[in-house]
Amino acid sequence: MNAAQLVMMGIEGTALTGPEREVLAETPPGGVILFSRNCPSAAACADLVAEIQGLNRAGEPPLLVAIDQEFGPVCRLRQGVPDFPGAAALGKKGELSLTEATAFRIGRCLGDYGINCNLAPVADLSCPGSRVLADRCFAAEPEETAAQVRSYIVGLQRAGLAACAKHFPGHGSVTDDSHAVLPVSSLDLEKLRSSHLRPFAAAVDAGVKMIMTAHILFPEMDSRRPATLSPFFLDRLLRRQLGFKGVVLSDDLDMAAVESGDDLAATMSQGLEAGLDMVLWGRNLKKGDDPRRVLARLQIMVDDRDGATRERFAAKQKRLKTLRKWLENNG
Repeated sequence: MNAAQLVMMGIEGTALTGPEREVLAETPPGGVILFSRNCPSAAACADLVAEIQGLNRAGEPPLLVAIDQEFGPVCRLRQGVPDFPGAAALGKKGELSLTEATAFRIGRCLGDYGINCNLAPVADLSCPGSRVLADRCFAAEPEETAAQVRSYIVGLQRAGLAACAKHFPGHGSVTDDSHAVLPVSSLDLEKLRSSHLRPFAAAVDAGVKMIMTAHILFPEMDSRRPATLSPFFLDRLLRRQLGFKGVVLSDDLDMAAVESGDDLAATMSQGLEAGLDMVLWGRNLKKGDDPRRVLARLQIMVDDRDGATRERFAAKQKRLKTLRKWLENNG
């Protein structure tokens, strides 16, 4: 199997570099993520997406093309697109039909530029003092947030885009920024279930296609690994208890909370073994790093695994292909 299929990779600029073109043509990742550096305008974004998908192999469903287009404070593409209300504004309105209609319009807008996955909605509970979540959450109360998350997912996926609820199992119990440090939560499992997990349960019930994990340590449940790398959270909680059947995506592995030094591929492999289906590599901290080197290293690690592990990895690839086919048929 092509291990790169389990990677969502960032692109350096508004056009592909030589190494990026080589990777996309020869060992294509399962998807790409777009940042503001890639999208100075709607037209530039559309041109880049067309270049990316133009390298996709004949007969293959489209690659995942994802973006954090929450609106509010996190909005990668601004020039040339309407200004929709973000989660905080929608939560304040409290009109679920408005939330669904807004998400539908966002989906149709992004689809016009070839984007097929919005890394939204934020399913975290609002947390005073958070360096990450300010004005990005629908509400602080679990049931209110759950209802908004459900409506957003329905609207976005009705427009033919994959929704991605984030950041499982909830970023609202910490204030530290995982871009800079590893946040540590004092919550135990009972408190987590009664509050922060409820919006994610609602997301699963709504048929969300993807869920993104959080780089947070919960010592009461797993004292050694953040949720992104923890079988307890990815398998026991998300898969078995919440019953999620879709794609589990990591938050960006370039973040300091899971900093891997020079062996990013080892962290990717660890996350995939723990239960991730796809690892997100935004390429933000090491611009210019040759993607061929990292993906070749990951391929060696996957090939060195035993047969049972390789079968599990193949199942991840199948799950991702199913999502890509859904996007091809519904976009």
